[in-house]
Amino acid sequence: MSKVSAVRGLFCAVPVASLAIAALASAESPLDMAAALKGCATIRGPTERLACYDQLAGRAAPSPITPPAASVGTAAPPAQPSPVVVPKESFGLYAAEHPAAPKADSSHTAKIVELGMSSSGRPTVTLEGGELWELDAADPVLAEGNSVVIKRAALGSFLTTTPSGRMHRVHRLH
Repeated sequence: MSKVSAVRGLFCAVPVASLAIAALASAESPLDMAAALKGCATIRGPTERLACYDQLAGRAAPSPITPPAASVGTAAPPAQPSPVVVPKESFGLYAAEHPAAPKADSSHTAKIVELGMSSSGRPTVTLEGGELWELDAADPVLAEGNSVVIKRAALGSFLTTTPSGRMHRVHRLH
């Protein structure tokens, strides 16, 4: 073992050891610590539960939350809505456990506000709403005020049809 490895091991071990010592020192007894951990485990909201565990570990929490072991068995209602419960009969069914994302528009029509050039020398078009698209090649008929249709193509790519009838591969810059 080299000296560098030994020093690295020392610097990694010291914080872990100090955390363990602090946790042991803060616990009045193992039974108190177990009761406090069980109290934190009963909290339904993930943020509140994490804050409870952070408080037991001696970490500063953004909001003061006391562990429920100190209270008289009353649990606070969850701050966030509970996740959607999937019926037991649909366990493992992909469609039930992974709802489909909303369908995106297959095409977009907009007017050209400005023509320009990218840093790579390719033509760009700025559309209404500030969208900036880069074309794969120049189109001599393309002008400000023209409407273009941008369609989704294969594998996440996009195609545009210009007023001259030419199709160009395009990608959005911003």
